Amino acid sequence: MEGDSLPSSMEMLSPLTLGISVAVFLLSVVYFLTKDKDVPPGPVGLPYFGYWPYMNNSNCHLKLHALRKKHGDVFSFTSTGRLYINLGSIKAVREALITKSEYFGDRIMDYNLMTYFFRDGVAFINGESWKVTRKFFLVLLKERGTNSIKTSIAGPLYDSIKYIVNELKAKKGEPVNLIDFLTHKCNTILRLTLFGEVGATEEQVRKLNEMYAVQIESMLPITFLLCGTFAKFFLFPFMPHFSEALQCRGKMEKVIYDMIDGHKTTYDPENPRDIIDEYFKERDRRRSKGDPTAEYFTDKVLMGSLIQFIADGVLSVASIIGLQVKNLLDHPEEQDKIYKEIMEVVGQDRYPMIEDKSKLTYFNAYMLEAMRTTDFFNFFPSQECTKETTLRGYRIPKRAILLVNFYSCHNDPEIYEEPEKFNPSRFIQTEGKKRPELPISFGIGKRLCLGEGFVMMQIFLLLSTLIQNFHLSLPEGSKKLSMEDFLSGNLLVCVKPRH
Repeated sequence: MEGDSLPSSMEMLSPLTLGISVAVFLLSVVYFLTKDKDVPPGPVGLPYFGYWPYMNNSNCHLKLHALRKKHGDVFSFTSTGRLYINLGSIKAVREALITKSEYFGDRIMDYNLMTYFFRDGVAFINGESWKVTRKFFLVLLKERGTNSIKTSIAGPLYDSIKYIVNELKAKKGEPVNLIDFLTHKCNTILRLTLFGEVGATEEQVRKLNEMYAVQIESMLPITFLLCGTFAKFFLFPFMPHFSEALQCRGKMEKVIYDMIDGHKTTYDPENPRDIIDEYFKERDRRRSKGDPTAEYFTDKVLMGSLIQFIADGVLSVASIIGLQVKNLLDHPEEQDKIYKEIMEVVGQDRYPMIEDKSKLTYFNAYMLEAMRTTDFFNFFPSQECTKETTLRGYRIPKRAILLVNFYSCHNDPEIYEEPEKFNPSRFIQTEGKKRPELPISFGIGKRLCLGEGFVMMQIFLLLSTLIQNFHLSLPEGSKKLSMEDFLSGNLLVCVKPRH
């Protein structure tokens, strides 16, 4: 009978072929049923896009913080086909990036904005190349940062601070866009620290930072959660400023390569002038010894690293000082407390020095609290898992991406009492009271920001000198500054001389 016959396609299958097909099907079913077994709990999203469509730039950190309250400080979600592990407490971050650093040492390999814009630089390469070049740059940047304050009153940093005070006094309390003003001044500090008087021009550093600012505009919070080939070709091109940012990246590379090529024609190993010459000298030293690690010191790594050092070294300082000033404007009583402490410790006859830092207890606490409470940089897709492991009892699959959630970490009620309140005193150690964890805004573990020490040294000296010499206030009739105002670079402040 016709109904009893097998379809022709089935008749052609041998028992072996049929068995293999069934086995593959069953294995596929088992894989999809077990691939997320024992991973941290989390929300269910859409196919491929995951939880990404449910977030926007203004509420990303709030959505993730709400999920932390529901699922705990370690939870998971997917976005563009990748599994993200949200780390919402400093304890969880320490466990992943310090205790189990051998499992989470590499940056993300797939395409995303961070890996593209910061590619080739020491902060975003992996393996032995990263270890070798990071160690070199860490020592070199520390030396050059220290040299920028050669004595208690001399060096490029102190010289620039004197110019800043004089220029602001000349404005006689008129409104100043403080971020623009400080960005220009930080250009000079950074240029003299890394390159001295001859290694780079003011114009080169200025251009690099203008182009870097365009890149930053394209790096919206939700873009941090996009990753992979599909996102590269079908999502990123529709993001604001993306095409312009790509063009700027190419122009930045050209500026840096021109600087490198210019140094090659005048390089004297006996008299290194700046960071580029020091890099050449280290490469030559390793080559002369037959050290195979010399191959890691490529022009490409130097180019990528310089872009990040120059841009972050300027914009980070200007932006963080801007955030600190915004908090002073939001909490004017803090400005009075800090000024009083500076008068008691430093007085009016000289500017604050780095040696004063340990004595300005309340000012240090204020800076920490301002870093803790900022909404400026809320989370960061830091590293990916290189080998399956466990975290807090959960299975973390290979290639899972760690999302360090600064906002949740810094608003953890188990660490910070009444975290929603601005309270610098929480960071002042008193008898019988344990000081809470310090903010982790610069990262933690082996991938800690290379320039943290120099950046915070500049912020301390610049901000303490501003408060010592000026009273900061909003222009008359201005409303309270929003984070949107700040992000647009609009920090208009009246800087009135105190004496």
